[in-house]
Amino acid sequence: MKMYEYVATAIGIPAAIIFFIAFTVGPIYWIWMSIQLGSFFMFFLGIAGPVVFFTGPIGLYSLFFGIPDWVYNMFF
Repeated sequence: MKMYEYVATAIGIPAAIIFFIAFTVGPIYWIWMSIQLGSFFMFFLGIAGPVVFFTGPIGLYSLFFGIPDWVYNMFF
């Protein structure tokens, strides 16, 4: 193997793990937040197909750092 293949593997595997977590745990937490906050529109966005690419990372961010103020302002 060449050196760039090792580097690509060292960067690619953690990136794939982060991508997998962001788009599995993030949307689940987004839906959980929508149920807790009582926002049907927020719930709808959490299950809408392509919108999950936006709600997933926001949900993951909210899991670690708390719900951003703009999310409260947007859905209430």
